[in-house]
Amino acid sequence: MTSPDPNHHAFLQQMEYDPKPVLNLDGYLKPHIPAIATRYRLMKDWQARIDQTEGGIEKFSRGYERYGLNVGPNNEVIYREWAPNAVKASLIGDFSEYH
Repeated sequence: MTSPDPNHHAFLQQMEYDPKPVLNLDGYLKPHIPAIATRYRLMKDWQARIDQTEGGIEKFSRGYERYGLNVGPNNEVIYREWAPNAVKASLIGDFSEYH
């Protein structure tokens, strides 16, 4: 379940949160349960988004295998960056003869 608007308070409030496990670990956290519940709901929302858009946390966490600097099968260096709103990108170094 994901919200079309991540700041949509009513959506986050409808997500279930059971404070008993937290309180069983530390009863002194009781005054902080509203904040913990909000953070839990936000985490669950992000988890659902990652599952839907990235194919799960495992696949999402392996982005380093595709993005950044990598050596290809023919020993070529490949650079990929995810910047969907970028107008321009530059890669500067000794290799580019940029002055």
